[in-house]
Amino acid sequence: MKKVLMLGLVAVATLGLTGSAMAGLPCAAYSSASFSIGGTACGDADGFFSYQGNKATIDICVTVNDCLQSPVDTCTVRLDYGIKYDAQGDLNAGTNGRVCGTGSTLGQTSANGVVCFELLLGGGGAAVLDWTVTAQCASPEVFLAGASDTLCYRATDFNGSGNVNFFDTFKYLPQLNSGAGYTGNLNCAPPVNFFDTFQYLPDLNAGAACVGGSIFGADGTAVIGDCSGKIN
Repeated sequence: MKKVLMLGLVAVATLGLTGSAMAGLPCAAYSSASFSIGGTACGDADGFFSYQGNKATIDICVTVNDCLQSPVDTCTVRLDYGIKYDAQGDLNAGTNGRVCGTGSTLGQTSANGVVCFELLLGGGGAAVLDWTVTAQCASPEVFLAGASDTLCYRATDFNGSGNVNFFDTFKYLPQLNSGAGYTGNLNCAPPVNFFDTFQYLPDLNAGAACVGGSIFGADGTAVIGDCSGKIN
């Protein structure tokens, strides 16, 4: 009887130690990440982006829990990302898809175990955004989630240079003159006209630019698809 009781106590103690070891450490099985685009959207585009951040934003929100399903706070999470685009599709010839940033950025979880990242895009057309999130508050670090999201977008940085300037105007004016163009349709309502110009001029006047560098897209040789593949 004493032997059975002793074995029971050892089992309880072992479970307690195991639970203690799991507490406060990120657990991929009970963590999650969501991808969404907030702000301006229209029938043929998932978002319209401005480097001033006053239009659409890509929001990637991560919830980090431990294996006891409790939130892990003050955990450093790394977001890695890049973009591939189809220069033969909706993008203007020579236009680069671009993600504002450095390809990797860090954030720290709140008391609820949540951290959110925002990304902005330059260029315009069909593209695939690749992203992963990894918890760095454990050794080894823990991969939490990742995806490749196909989307269609517009930006006042028409040529994807990372700056809104007169070079973008050279991309915009032919569309304004013809009254047609995917990237020039900034108010989501054809034709391209002075109402779109009112959307473009504030960023041009401000010299809106990518902060912290930027990630160019692929060279456009791989066909990704057209805007029928948009995520929304």
